[in-house]
Amino acid sequence: MNFFKKYSTFHKIYFIVFFFFNIFTFCLGLYNEKSLSATILIVSIASIISTISGLFAGIYTARAEVAAYAWGIVNSCFYIFISITNHMYAEVILYVIYMLPMNIYGYFAWRKSARQTKHDNTTESTIEVRSLSKKQMGLIVPGVLILWGLYALFIYNLPNILQPVLGFRIPADHLFYIDSFTATVTIFAVIVSTKRFRETWYFWILSDGVGAILYFTSLFTQTSFSISSLSGAMMWIQFLTNAIYGVIVWKKLDKAEHGK
Repeated sequence: MNFFKKYSTFHKIYFIVFFFFNIFTFCLGLYNEKSLSATILIVSIASIISTISGLFAGIYTARAEVAAYAWGIVNSCFYIFISITNHMYAEVILYVIYMLPMNIYGYFAWRKSARQTKHDNTTESTIEVRSLSKKQMGLIVPGVLILWGLYALFIYNLPNILQPVLGFRIPADHLFYIDSFTATVTIFAVIVSTKRFRETWYFWILSDGVGAILYFTSLFTQTSFSISSLSGAMMWIQFLTNAIYGVIVWKKLDKAEHGK
């Protein structure tokens, strides 16, 4: 486990706590079910893989290392599947047409920056971190609000839109306003992240906090225990914890590189 030795004290504790908690939640599902075959479903395994890959993605993003996007690609693929099972259509659409392609783009964008950073001898293994201007923030905030309204309207009407195409009506997303907000903030967070602006972490804190609420709401409104909903909720909590730490790390990197 050479990779573990490179982690900061925070990330070592963070990794151990959330890794074993994720394993615990999976085992809890085994205990609550009457038979083993009823629990080890594809969706349950996908939830665990999604959460753990998200754990690594969060760690390497906070460390400003290219590996973040490699793990992000894995996380996106499995998160798409578990979002489908929870009827979270805004999340499905977001990850299929945006998050997955952006993770691929981000990998190559960060890889290029890391090479330039190493060449310039500023740091040895991280990307160059920048800051948003007030003008840029002034454009992003109203953009979030406008896109949120349009996306929420689209998700609300999605069952009616797809019914003529599919020949049947898909279940409605009853938390479409929260689901669409999380998706919208995530879109902007990824854009800012791929451009290496440190303010990306403020968007992630907002998105991850609402995402955790979304999954906990799903967990407590279901008639039976759902390991996929619990894993999804824990994934967002671990993202939120890491995002708070990411603010601190990227602020230090920006100050070290640009003196501000």
